[in-house]
Amino acid sequence: MKRGLALALAAVLLAVTGGLVWWFAYLPGERAHEQADAIAAGLASGTLEDSWFVTPGAQAELTRIYAGMGSLRPSVSVGPLTSQSDGSLGADLTWRWEIHAGKDPWEYTTALRLHRTKGPDWAAEFTPTLVAPTLGATDRLRATRLSAVRGAILGQQGEILAGNTSAYRVGIDKTLTTPESAVASARPLADLMGIDAERFTARVQGAGPKAFIEARILRRGDPAEAALARRATDFAGVRAIATTFPLGRTSSFARPLLGVVGDATAEQVDASGGTIRSGDLAGRGGLQEARNHVLAGLTGFVIERVNADNRATELFRVEPLDGADVQTTIDAHLQGAAESILAGVGPASALVAIRPSDGAILTAAVGPGSQGFSTSTLGQYAPGSTFKVVSSLALLRAGLGPDTPVQCTDGVTVDGYRFDNWQGYPRSALGEVPLHTAFAYSCNSAFINARDTIPQAALVSAADSLGLMAKANLVIPGFLGTVPAEANGTAHAASMIGQGQVLASPLGMATVAASVAAGHTVTPILVPEPSQQAATPAVPLTQEEAGALRSLMRSVVTEGGHTALLTITGDAVGAKTGTASYGSPVRYHGWMIATQGDLAVAAFTEDGSSGTTNAEPLVVSFLEAANR
Repeated sequence: MKRGLALALAAVLLAVTGGLVWWFAYLPGERAHEQADAIAAGLASGTLEDSWFVTPGAQAELTRIYAGMGSLRPSVSVGPLTSQSDGSLGADLTWRWEIHAGKDPWEYTTALRLHRTKGPDWAAEFTPTLVAPTLGATDRLRATRLSAVRGAILGQQGEILAGNTSAYRVGIDKTLTTPESAVASARPLADLMGIDAERFTARVQGAGPKAFIEARILRRGDPAEAALARRATDFAGVRAIATTFPLGRTSSFARPLLGVVGDATAEQVDASGGTIRSGDLAGRGGLQEARNHVLAGLTGFVIERVNADNRATELFRVEPLDGADVQTTIDAHLQGAAESILAGVGPASALVAIRPSDGAILTAAVGPGSQGFSTSTLGQYAPGSTFKVVSSLALLRAGLGPDTPVQCTDGVTVDGYRFDNWQGYPRSALGEVPLHTAFAYSCNSAFINARDTIPQAALVSAADSLGLMAKANLVIPGFLGTVPAEANGTAHAASMIGQGQVLASPLGMATVAASVAAGHTVTPILVPEPSQQAATPAVPLTQEEAGALRSLMRSVVTEGGHTALLTITGDAVGAKTGTASYGSPVRYHGWMIATQGDLAVAAFTEDGSSGTTNAEPLVVSFLEAANR
């Protein structure tokens, strides 16, 4: 009995002793680790609780120290806790500030000291040296962005198409005037700059009292734009700040191809995975956006210790990495000439030029009627009779030759639908005529009458051989053309003359012309890069086929009455016009494709009366400019 009681008392004593050991030894150690981890996480996020510290105002001090670091935050990890002679616990905090992925981070250690407070709880000392080793009592950290020099977009001869340009940032500085006069200046300034007045006024109204609200960036080297900047400063609060900014040769030069540069949008920052930060410049549209990762480089940072007198001492630096140039195939002279030629064209319009020998896109110009849309590389239109180059290749493969007789009737009816020749078609070219005559005069009925000789698949194959069916590999979005795989009855008849569901861009039809000139399938190239692959048609275009097509295109000039093309100096010109009907009431696209030596051209107007009337003068002017 006594032995049992003794054992029971011993068990109770053991339990009590174990509990005391846990309370006085294990629990405080566990709490110390938890507290150290919480402090490290709070330093990393910038959010602390004052109860974690024996010194007051820790959160306010951290906010002051971090104020100049913007959105940058470190990672902070805790090393092993060790006992100190005064009964406190110490640990090293390892700090890592990653400024840019893939570049050296700013790394260092600071000392954390924990003191026992009530029971098992602990609290730390907070001093600026907990955040960075050399910070004094009133010091703070500051990170300053070091901008990278943006690369330029170059033409084929290395000429700058878009690059860093002396400019004026024109806008309203609200520190220079009253809020009321700033708003009053917004509308007339917007009207002068040619921007949306309502939107700009709203931006001015919503901006803070010290904001600068940019309206437009104007080129200092352009007399007209420089004069515009001077006129703008007549309005209250308007400044024209001298700067350097990535701009094109002019405000409209190849803009759909090149794009523009501006402050990175929130969407661009979010999608970049950290490579684009808020405040960075980024491309918008065209090559500026598609090759932003090449052009922009990487911004750098310098991190400094700043004292109460605003004197700074550098602690760490990440040098910026300047952007690289992007080489294109664009010929600045020809692009400028094309844009000048299109300047007076009201509807959407385009001029595309390709060098057949290597597929280089020399020009991809659009007129003002395109309103910034890349009609030249993205337009999808019925190509009309320019597609007869494709149909003729299919006929050649079916056994016809340029001199083979075909039936050019005065219109043809297919499944109750009547197809007519163009209005004013010469009666002398009706009847049984050689293929080259039907091609030269663009006899719709001759091609439709031959539809049973050419199944739809043969048209698709011919289009593929001439490069029209390939995926545009331009770095920027692009479209060449499409021919429906299946089409019967009137749909097949319409395909024979480039109507129905046949679609092409001016770039696509220039590619067709370039393939004829080169004697093989041409792949258009805008940015030469090693990864690009040439089109591989199922049935390659042969030199013999291309020679026959060249003779047909030459007959358009010598036989078809397009005598303006005979006056152009240099190599002989081959061509094909096209007029494609669309819509209700019926409207017409005007087309012409042409070749001269190592040059292939496509001209297009969205609305007009015919290819001869609307597109041919554009081709003549362009070829004359190219021969100067």
